[in-house]
Order: sequence, then C-alpha cells, then structure tokens
Amino acid sequence: MAFERYYDTEWVHRHAYFAHHRLRFLQTWDATAELGLAPGRVLDVGGGVGPIAAYLARLGWRAEGTSADLRGALPIPTASFDLILCTEVIEHIKDVESTELHDLEAFNYSGVINMLNELRRALRPEGLLLITTPNAASWHMLAKWLYGELPLADPNHVREFTVPELTRVASLSNLRPIWLKTIDSWGQGGFALRPVVASLLSDDRTLPVVDRGDNIVSLFTPN
Repeated sequence: MAFERYYDTEWVHRHAYFAHHRLRFLQTWDATAELGLAPGRVLDVGGGVGPIAAYLARLGWRAEGTSADLRGALPIPTASFDLILCTEVIEHIKDVESTELHDLEAFNYSGVINMLNELRRALRPEGLLLITTPNAASWHMLAKWLYGELPLADPNHVREFTVPELTRVASLSNLRPIWLKTIDSWGQGGFALRPVVASLLSDDRTLPVVDRGDNIVSLFTPN
C-alpha cells in the first residue's frame, strides 16, 4: 500500500500516461518487492528514473536512468547494477539502421539484441533484469484480430512478444529466465467476445496451453 500511496500522490497526476498505466506500475512494483532484494544499485531503462526506481531510491537504493539510444553502446558501467528495470520498453526498439537488403526485408531484432547485450553487460554476475511488455498471445489480441483490428496493444509498437519469443530473444544475449508470467494490466478493452473466444479455445484439448494475460512480467539473469 505504501507504493500505491506514493504513486497516487507523486505520479498519477503528472501525465495521462501515468494514469493509464497505474495498474501496470502497481503490479510491476509487486513483482519487484517480491524479489526481497537488499538496497543496491538500480538502472531504469528508456526514459530516466521512473516511479519504481524513484521509490526504490527512497528505500536506500542508488537509482539511475538512461534515455540514450538503446540500440547502441550505452554510457553505463560494466557489472555495476544489482537490478535493471526494462518496463514497457522492448516493444519500442527498432532495428539498427542498415542499407543491407537482408536487414531491410525483415525485422531481425538487431536493436533489441544490442540493447539486451548492453543490459547484460551492465548487470553484476548475480544481477537481475526485470522486463515487462505486452503479450502478443493474449486474449485481448485474439479479440482484436477477430474484430478486424490490428492485433497490437499499441499500433506504435515495433514488435510485441509472446512468452516463448521473449525467452528466445533474451537467450541470444545470454540471459537466462528465472521466471516469466502473464497478468492482466490493461483490462478487456471493451471486447465482449473475449470470454466466448476464451471458452472455445479452452474446450479444444488439441491446442497447447498458452499464457493469455495481456502483459508479460519476466525476470532474467546473466548466464
């Protein structure tokens, strides 16, 4: 409750973004607090020090942020951070600029992999990387597809991930998952068909079990 009071007092009125993402920030804080980490050094990636890192600073952490181009070398020291927060960032990362045809004709994750390589470099050997990102396999995305809408949480996202795909891409940067789970951070979005779709797919025993929450919360550590 202390973080919730802090968030509502200090952040929720700053911008519409923080009001819209309120539940997601509260859920991410819960995941962070569950780690039970002693105060150390935390890096917040993608836009400076945000609500969670700022609150950790109140609890004795040394909090830093970066708003540099995440696709290249980052101005951050090697093996220095106990915790890195990469929340709702990875889905915005474009590929590295290139004029090569094989780069232009397909999304190749070059920007994401460069970012993850740099974040792994910045982690201490037992450090933790917390990543949250919309789940491309959620019920919400299925419902949007059935209604003829673009199946993205936000059309401005470069690429959205499923749980297996996030794990696969992270492994290319020698990051090992500790756990990954999905939760509902955005709600049903007004799609009344969602429970019908969920029921139909759940009844089909030939389909694999898929995490269908609308947001992925995951924790990685260096291999």
